[in-house]
Amino acid sequence: MTEIKGFIISLITASAASAVIEGFVPEGGGLKKYLKYAASLAILLMLLAPLRSLISAIPSLAEDFEAGGYSIGYDSVDAVARVNSLTALHISRAVCEKFSLDESEVSASVSDGVARLELKRHFGIFERDICEYVAANFGVAAEVVFYE
Repeated sequence: MTEIKGFIISLITASAASAVIEGFVPEGGGLKKYLKYAASLAILLMLLAPLRSLISAIPSLAEDFEAGGYSIGYDSVDAVARVNSLTALHISRAVCEKFSLDESEVSASVSDGVARLELKRHFGIFERDICEYVAANFGVAAEVVFYE
């Protein structure tokens, strides 16, 4: 919060200083035009200062990530189960919508990166089509079992 406050104060100070300096420059001649350009450039550089500090921090963030300081993964088995159940819910709803099925006719589960779908057999719906649809839209392999 103090960094944002300091940034805003420095921006206001630079703007006020450029306005005061422009006020003292006489109208005649081309000096005022160049002074406005320099003041605008200084304010633009002040606006880009936070971006510069962010870009300079990227290599250290990458080193921390590679060293294991940050991890992308799940901390508990419970979290994995919740994610898998939500993914299965989305897959079953998407399959119902795509192939015009009732939600009661489709059940899905996801584990180990494989979606297992059980659905009622309908004329014109093929296992290959469902597997390709799930792989293309959800990035997981699918196993399809039909029942009567």
